[in-house]
Amino acid sequence: MTTSASSLQRNNGIPAGGPTDRPYRLGILGGTFDPPHRGHVALAQLFVEHLALDELVWIPTGQSWQKGDDVTPAADRLAMTELAAAAVGKTDAVVHASRMEVDRAGPSYTIDTVRQLREEYGPEASLSWLMGADQLLRLHTWHGWEDLFAHVHLCVATRPGFDLAELEGPVRTSMASRLGDRHLIQSTPSGRMWLDQTLAVDLSSTGLRARLARGDTADDQLPDGVAHYIASHGLYRKARSDSPPNPNQG
Repeated sequence: MTTSASSLQRNNGIPAGGPTDRPYRLGILGGTFDPPHRGHVALAQLFVEHLALDELVWIPTGQSWQKGDDVTPAADRLAMTELAAAAVGKTDAVVHASRMEVDRAGPSYTIDTVRQLREEYGPEASLSWLMGADQLLRLHTWHGWEDLFAHVHLCVATRPGFDLAELEGPVRTSMASRLGDRHLIQSTPSGRMWLDQTLAVDLSSTGLRARLARGDTADDQLPDGVAHYIASHGLYRKARSDSPPNPNQG
């Protein structure tokens, strides 16, 4: 199901339809989405199902402070993100893209985004920031990363066999005290981490851009709507300087 944020029914963390014995569950999938690919869609689908989300919001970065100017214009990335969100399979969750970071002036910091969402959804809602293992490895470089836990859970889809020893010390230490299961994520507002190792998808937006710049097709790695948008708008045809794989803004 897709809809606009303005049409959502939420009431201070209570699921639409009235009070229940559980909080409203929001999943947040943020990133540069340059371009969004089937790996993003699979990650979204996994968390919608595993966390029984009421809502999933995709948030493309506005101004990526970690990537500089080598980023596709925000209007194009927002349009592609909307198409990728629409590719999520049938679900009872509300799935949509938000332009909140695109419209915000200045660098896009995740901490500012989660503070805004917590204010909008209230103190009782379960808010989960969704990410892949590559983002987790760079978590310590995000602006104000330790403050994220005051507002959201961090839910990570790692590759099978992922070794926690790969993490930087501060992140590994924080994870040791915050790890919980999905039921704890679903029933509490914030502050925990959950790892899922069942998603065997290894796709990179950086690799996709290089492939498209060479003139190769990548329809097998892109949602249909995104592939059509890229072709019709002539995106990625000229080679651009390589940037570190980091599909989130930090």
